[in-house]
Amino acid sequence: MVYKVLLVDDEELERKVLHFTLQNENLPIHILGEAANGREALEQVHTIRPDLIIMDIKMPGINGIEATKQIKAAYPTTEVIILTAYNEFSYSQQAIKAQASDYLLKPVKPQQLIKAVKEALDRLAQKNFQPGPAINLAGLEEQVKAGNLEDAKRELSYVFQLLASKEPSASVIHSFGIRLMVIIVHASLAAGADSTEVTALENNMVRELSHMSSVEGLRCWGEAILDQCIALLVKNRLCCDQVLLRQALDYIKSNHANKITLDQVAAHVHLSPAYLSRLFNKKTGRVFTEYLTQVRLEKAKQRLRIPLETIEQIAAATGFSSSSYFSAVFKKYEGITPSQYRSSQK
Repeated sequence: MVYKVLLVDDEELERKVLHFTLQNENLPIHILGEAANGREALEQVHTIRPDLIIMDIKMPGINGIEATKQIKAAYPTTEVIILTAYNEFSYSQQAIKAQASDYLLKPVKPQQLIKAVKEALDRLAQKNFQPGPAINLAGLEEQVKAGNLEDAKRELSYVFQLLASKEPSASVIHSFGIRLMVIIVHASLAAGADSTEVTALENNMVRELSHMSSVEGLRCWGEAILDQCIALLVKNRLCCDQVLLRQALDYIKSNHANKITLDQVAAHVHLSPAYLSRLFNKKTGRVFTEYLTQVRLEKAKQRLRIPLETIEQIAAATGFSSSSYFSAVFKKYEGITPSQYRSSQK
């Protein structure tokens, strides 16, 4: 069978290089057309119905991502190989989400292009074999977002059991690996991992994936991505938690005299009250109300050392609802009354 191919790139020289490289490899293909942008590509797709499209990601007007979305919506079995530069790497994740079959990093070496095209032709020959859509990765994605490494590994193990049972070809293994990587990377970024660190990791993993030909090799590769992405996520989350907790503590110290609640502090640092409550307990060993009370008592003790204010004035200035309540709380935590404390400081 001869497969129809469409080349899409806004640089004429790039299209000529692609054309020359493919024509000299004796592949079962026929290059039926070329397009200089996404709009032209869409017009030709409806006319010639290509089996395979090789398309640059960055073009004027309709770019490679939008064109891929529209093509896959109309012709789901069409193979689309995206070409992308290193500095557009995170951008290429969107292309995979748009159901591009593969992507190559520029400058593309001839052997890389030929390998990708052969894999695409292999997938076209196995149209009835589609492991990607049949394997649900939603559970894995959920566990990555939660930062649950062990549960994520269990989900991954189940995924690979299903994949192995289908006895996939090398090209399907490669295609599934791309899908797996994008799911894990996207989930970790969505949950707060640092984008620079994740992209650097992703670059390395793409290079390793190009040598993958077995399900077992892909499983080890997938576990490595999982370990590293979740480690980056947890590290960044810990850093963020420390910053947000410090902001919460500073807010409490600045507003201790007012009637403040956990909900107010949580809103100030853009966290849910439940998450902030757990963070307080974990980092300070105390619940929110205990910490607030301790701050108020420390401020009260500072004022008690200077005999310029009455007990009533100090109670009001440090956030206690009445002098009697202030005295009761003070004695509970300090073992003596405010008046006794003041006398001991003279």
